[in-house]
Amino acid sequence: MSLPRDAHTPPYRLVADELRQQIRTGRIKPGERVPSSRDLEAKYDIANMTARSALRVLRDEGLIYSTPGRGNFVVDPLPPESGDGLEADGLEGQRQMPSAEYLELSGRLDDLNAKVDDLMGFLQQLANFTERQQKG
Repeated sequence: MSLPRDAHTPPYRLVADELRQQIRTGRIKPGERVPSSRDLEAKYDIANMTARSALRVLRDEGLIYSTPGRGNFVVDPLPPESGDGLEADGLEGQRQMPSAEYLELSGRLDDLNAKVDDLMGFLQQLANFTERQQKG
């Protein structure tokens, strides 16, 4: 599935919008696992960094949380809808931009999560290999 080519909306936002809709309509329910960045990469034919950015948007909105080595999950209970991530502190219509420090730390956390996922995959392959060796 490819994303609609919208010159005004970045691809990570389009993916985040799609996932947000699936969460809000109950297609992906609270407590359920959200597709991984690799799954999103394959489904939408996007770069892994784009997929990870889409997931970061949903984390920033409080719709999902990450568990290293396990994946991303929909929060339970869902937060009330606040108009597509707009702050409810009297600044309706204005987006609060994350600080540069927050963006850097969030990027580092994404990198660490990706490394943990890679390591867990490797360990699973090693366990499968060891199991086959013991049987054979």
